[in-house]
Amino acid sequence: MKKITVVGAGGTGCCTAAELTLLGNEVTLVEQQGWCEENIAAIKARGGFELTGLATAGYAEISEVTSDFEKAISGSEVIFVTALSTRHEALAEVMFPYLKDGQTILFSAGSCGSIILRKVMTEKGCTANIVVGELEGNMFPCRIRPNATGFIGMPGGKPKTIAAFPAKDTDKLCAVIGEFYKCVPAVNVFETTLNASNIIVHLGGSLLNTGAVETTENFCFYDQGLTPSVLKVIEALGEERDAISHKLGYTVRSSVGFMKQLADKEQFPQFSGFRSLEGPLTMQDRYIFEDAQNGATFLHSLAETIGLSAPLARAFVTVASAINGSDFYATGRTMDKLGMAGMTAEQINQYLQEGTL
Repeated sequence: MKKITVVGAGGTGCCTAAELTLLGNEVTLVEQQGWCEENIAAIKARGGFELTGLATAGYAEISEVTSDFEKAISGSEVIFVTALSTRHEALAEVMFPYLKDGQTILFSAGSCGSIILRKVMTEKGCTANIVVGELEGNMFPCRIRPNATGFIGMPGGKPKTIAAFPAKDTDKLCAVIGEFYKCVPAVNVFETTLNASNIIVHLGGSLLNTGAVETTENFCFYDQGLTPSVLKVIEALGEERDAISHKLGYTVRSSVGFMKQLADKEQFPQFSGFRSLEGPLTMQDRYIFEDAQNGATFLHSLAETIGLSAPLARAFVTVASAINGSDFYATGRTMDKLGMAGMTAEQINQYLQEGTL
């Protein structure tokens, strides 16, 4: 049994806290005040959280649900950060004072959150000897349901691809996370970020379905939104991503094939649970703002840094910004904000491996 803290009480956080509890661990779910208040109130009212769906199922009495970060972080052996990637900077500022030697931290989905945390620790003079890394994609596809219930839309058991920052710590990360889940090491956290499905699926697919999102009650993108033209655009954005990955020497694990299977309901009926996942429900959904700021913006910035182009990624950020009245590129995750502006492909990989040039 491990003392585990799950940071973030959204759908992924609640389901992760419940699953890790059902696996026999002492779990604290911590969230900042003002965030996910309905989820927290429901858990406290029921006394726990119930998992349903296609993976781990059962009722979990989570050890503690709190907003006390000092207690939650300092008393934990392993920390899973499951909040939106657009919150990583703010959460790093809250977490760093309470980090201590020997802790392991995993970001899900990563989106370079480990780099952000290390950057904040350096800026604030935090010298805690920790291992920090990221998951490729999310813990699982899931949604919150009423009465402190979560639904997981895919079967469990698939190994989780992870990498540490710096990548020289990946074996240590795998050793710890491997106590809970089967793990496969990736080259580094850029490889995991680039291979996350959402980076090429959510933003463009949502923008092309704007009319349906705004006129359909409870829109389900994976059921209603994967039309032939949307699939073509997802594939085209995937080609921009793949060119970046190839130049950096990474393995491509494309989700385009799976999207085509989801679109073919007759031949692949087994994915009905995944198709039932609702969202985006508005054009201010995380499918748009999160994947514009920390998905497509990252693709475009990384491409420019290594001498490539990603015009489709940049166009989607521009359109999403116009719809939301916000400059997502200005607020997004760029190479400059990661402290890696001007690096060559070789320097990027060295930095991600060693944590320094």
